[in-house]
Amino acid sequence: MSDPVIIGDAVLYHGDCLEILPTLDKVDAVVTDPPYGIGNFVQTSGNVRGEGVDWNDMTPSEHVFQALRDISKYRIIWGANFFNCFEPNGGAIVWNKSQPMPNFSKAEIASCSYLKKTEMVSLPWTNFIAKRHKVSDHPCERPYQLYEWCINYLPPCKTFLDPYMGSGSVGVACANLGRKFIGIEIERKYFDIACERIDAAYSQMRLFA
Repeated sequence: MSDPVIIGDAVLYHGDCLEILPTLDKVDAVVTDPPYGIGNFVQTSGNVRGEGVDWNDMTPSEHVFQALRDISKYRIIWGANFFNCFEPNGGAIVWNKSQPMPNFSKAEIASCSYLKKTEMVSLPWTNFIAKRHKVSDHPCERPYQLYEWCINYLPPCKTFLDPYMGSGSVGVACANLGRKFIGIEIERKYFDIACERIDAAYSQMRLFA
């Protein structure tokens, strides 16, 4: 594990979350989108799933989920339709993606430890593609707007953790909303991209401050 990179109120770690989590203090909330364990990806014009991309897609173990419960008060964990991470007193969030691609899910599900109910968020995938400036070839990059919704859905929290940071969308959402962020990413390529994206988010805030 190398020394963390500090950008604004974000502390970013390059390494294995199982090694780094025990070194951290408790946080208010975890918002994350772990690997689903569904195989490699290849990106084409249709972003079709296939073989050929070096992508660590191992599903988190129960040990990881327990570590996240131990370190946080609230948790929103995407991919709950791929692995059982629901909590006895929690609920669920369904993201209606309005996905136009026939081979991809029209919605995704997150477990949520806050409130024992099911909530719906509509954020069409086509709007995400049309409005964003793509900076990463991460196969599972999510819109930071989805994570802004998650942050605002929870009770007021100061510090958020994403142990599977990827290209840094949760960190960008935290920067935009003035929250502290801790991110962990094992893949160096995506760690560097996350640093760039989060730094750009803070730079934009300074520009308009």
